[in-house]
Amino acid sequence: MDSVPCNSPNFSLSELRLNSFQESFSQQRQVIRILSDLHWGHKASLIRASESLEGLVREADKVIFNGDTLEQKFEDSPCHLDKPLPRLAEFRDLLESWEVEPLFLTGNHDPRISNTHYCELNGGEILITHGDAIFPTVAPWSANRKVLENAVARGLASSSATESFYSFLQVFKDASLEEQALVKDYDPTVWGKIQIFLRQAWPPTRAFTILECWREAPKKAIELVEKFQKRPRFLIIGHTHKPDITVNGSTTVINTGSFLPWPGATTVDIDSSSITVRKVIKRQGRFTVGDVIGRFEVAIDLDSLLTPIEASSKAPQSTEQTVSA
Repeated sequence: MDSVPCNSPNFSLSELRLNSFQESFSQQRQVIRILSDLHWGHKASLIRASESLEGLVREADKVIFNGDTLEQKFEDSPCHLDKPLPRLAEFRDLLESWEVEPLFLTGNHDPRISNTHYCELNGGEILITHGDAIFPTVAPWSANRKVLENAVARGLASSSATESFYSFLQVFKDASLEEQALVKDYDPTVWGKIQIFLRQAWPPTRAFTILECWREAPKKAIELVEKFQKRPRFLIIGHTHKPDITVNGSTTVINTGSFLPWPGATTVDIDSSSITVRKVIKRQGRFTVGDVIGRFEVAIDLDSLLTPIEASSKAPQSTEQTVSA
């Protein structure tokens, strides 16, 4: 806000005081912004340059990236030598230059991005996790769902897998790591791209599977956390790429969508008095927030943010055959 000279004939003393108060309030107001499923580095992601994210993340004091932020499957791929995929260290440096404090939660596309699988505010009243553990096959729409399902089943057979919410989520991260180790690299040729399209389009029932997952996701997310005696008032997820706000009993499930062309992305902004959901829009190559699609008035202690971390398990060795990207 521009300062106003005290001798200006167009402003009264009370207006000057109001402007000063608003400027002070704006400077003191803290915001935690939640984003998910950027899929930066994926061929379908809308993110083409780092600069496109600057305005979106600099508006917040802290940004929680709730999984699938970076594509980690093909970081070391020979076909990316000329144009390397974004790496975590580089992204951290970029966020630091923008004076943004990040918190990276794991997803199924970036299970190595951190050791943090979920976080909580207000003593568990607000719970944030990616959502890849709500389905036993991780991604029921994936061509590799059987590989994922088998890996999850082996992981859950361990007696320690259900000792805590964290250890349960770790099983799904290990399954994604196992699947990533088996996935064949992208074929950058035209024929390779056609093959990818055909795999994504097959079987014909895939679209119905996705729609069913969209319908079931809020309920399954609540069932997941309730297994571990967690009853959040607000449960914030991603994973299915469908932006949504669903109230189920005493829990509001908010899905932040994705940065793929459709159906779109949202942000969740948390300050000391509210949770606000806004559309993400792209203008002239840069992302920013658009219309408010939901607001919930609730007192929030921003200093109550907890990020439970336990000793992470190593991804199990696999005997499965190589599978498709």
